[in-house]
Amino acid sequence: MTSKAPFEGRGTTANLHDLIQLRHIARRAALPRNQTATNPMSGQLRSRQQGRGMDFSEVRVYQPGDDIRSIDWKVTARTLTTHTKVFQEERERPVLILLDQSPSMYFGSQVRFKSVSAVRLAATIGWAALDQGDRVGGIVFNQETHREVRPRRSRKSLLRFIHDAIEFNHHLASASNFDPKHGLSDMLTAAQRSSRHGSLVFIISDFHGVDQSLEQQIGQLGRYNEVHAVCIFDPLEEKLPPPGRYTITNGQAVQEIDTSSAESRRRHQQDFSNHKGLLDQLFSRHSGACTHVPVAASPEDYLSQLISRRRL
Repeated sequence: MTSKAPFEGRGTTANLHDLIQLRHIARRAALPRNQTATNPMSGQLRSRQQGRGMDFSEVRVYQPGDDIRSIDWKVTARTLTTHTKVFQEERERPVLILLDQSPSMYFGSQVRFKSVSAVRLAATIGWAALDQGDRVGGIVFNQETHREVRPRRSRKSLLRFIHDAIEFNHHLASASNFDPKHGLSDMLTAAQRSSRHGSLVFIISDFHGVDQSLEQQIGQLGRYNEVHAVCIFDPLEEKLPPPGRYTITNGQAVQEIDTSSAESRRRHQQDFSNHKGLLDQLFSRHSGACTHVPVAASPEDYLSQLISRRRL
């Protein structure tokens, strides 16, 4: 791999300078906003409730019970009928980012590791949400533990989440084997405690170890929140390289693989397809969405997909 400037986000580990620079991408591809909320708890969206807020809506004839502080005296004097200003109430929307930094994420064949791609996407989503006034928090987890930052509209809180992500990311080089299902299960339980009704939840992982046994937890999380799963994958997980012998390493041991068998390549590709299909079904059954993102993709590409779907 050729040497690149650290802010380009390449390589095996995440770095703070790159993650802070991503705030510029976030400003260009901010999360969609100003949509009417069907749930009054939905957050930084337009609510159908009328009240005193930042966004002026209309002037209408005064009705008993209206706040006298909102009377429009100029219109009242001109029409000789009491009129009041009506404001469209803006509410905060909690954004919760669940970030997987388990050993299975410590893998990559081009540009960057899955773990780095996940951290970069999490940081970009955090900057985008904070930029538009949402409260942002997150949970970074691995096979052993997790660390939580409660959603706040605070740059300091987001930077704390980013520092946690970097710490977990750098720990991957010395991580051991693990049970991926255990980490995901604990994270989903923690997310249910941390999320308020109407939260926007992003789960960024490779979802290794996910099976039907986790469906109940996914369903509970999605019952009162909008859940977006982001599955980070490496091209080698989707398709093996052309027939031949290849050397791979985890940084400690070296192993040689043989991709000459057509049947092995077919099974490998089928396993990836089955995993993708399972995730799509699990989240769609609970009003969620799962997007599959290759490691080389830019966070801006993913946010653009969200905007075009108008899912938020």
